Amino acid sequence: MKKYYLIGGFVTFVVIFNLGYVFHEIIMGNFFKEHIGVISRETYIIPLIALAFVIYIAYQAYFLPIYFEYASKKYNWGLTKTAIIFGALMGFFFDGLQGGIIEVATFKMPMIVFWYDSSYHTLEGVLTALLLAFFYNKFGLKKT
Repeated sequence: MKKYYLIGGFVTFVVIFNLGYVFHEIIMGNFFKEHIGVISRETYIIPLIALAFVIYIAYQAYFLPIYFEYASKKYNWGLTKTAIIFGALMGFFFDGLQGGIIEVATFKMPMIVFWYDSSYHTLEGVLTALLLAFFYNKFGLKKT
């Protein structure tokens, strides 16, 4: 189980952290600057962003096995289906919905930014859970 947290968490962090950069800066960078440029920082506080990702991944890594244990017994779901549903819920509720709505409510940010960003974070949540599920299956899942 220790390898699941260490290796799975590290690999997931590297993938998700870098994909966040690709999405927010390379793919959608001009869109975000055009729509929310007035409130954006000139330079981002990268250690703070990294800390947010570490907390998010640790949270998912801890709760995915618990959610899987429940879903496998209650609904007879496999690990992949559980990870997709758990990840979508985590991505949408943890970052997309709550954070996005608060940003729209507190910043001069158009709702379209919320929809694009929240959609990305929902998919990011799914990818995070799928990556963690891979490592949970490899290192953490009890083989019987």
